[in-house]
Amino acid sequence: MKSLFRHLGLGLCATTISVAVSPAAAAEDHSIYYGSRAGMHLTTVSKTGIGTANAVIIVEHTPKDAKAFCVEYAMDNSMACVKRTMAEVKVGDRVTGNCRKRTWTDMYGQAYAFEGPRQSDDIMADYAVRDLKSGEILDGSSASGYDVALTVFQQLCPGIAK
Repeated sequence: MKSLFRHLGLGLCATTISVAVSPAAAAEDHSIYYGSRAGMHLTTVSKTGIGTANAVIIVEHTPKDAKAFCVEYAMDNSMACVKRTMAEVKVGDRVTGNCRKRTWTDMYGQAYAFEGPRQSDDIMADYAVRDLKSGEILDGSSASGYDVALTVFQQLCPGIAK
């Protein structure tokens, strides 16, 4: 994805990343997003065990998904953009969750834990979401990946983070 951002002439600093989807909007349309920009979504192939200790959503990055990114964000309606996006976006084929433990893994293999309503005014998020690799709580910004991570959890374990 970094090469896609470089191709578009974008850095990865927080000042250049804009939020294109809110967790509430994503939860309502049942989309799985792989990034915070418009059109960065995946096609859901199947869902099993939603709301259980073995929740799985099988996803696929399709040419239609790539086209959505190209048109909605890159403002490029060309087949070249679709082909480039298909080649550059590398995501797994599933997201998984244990709703009892309130943990999940996203399409990049990154693990998170939902820790409930935030306990500090230092972050701009409604909920505390911990990155299990770094141990840090996501700060609520799109640069931290909060919206994408929380949306995945909401799809795997509906009703916990509203």
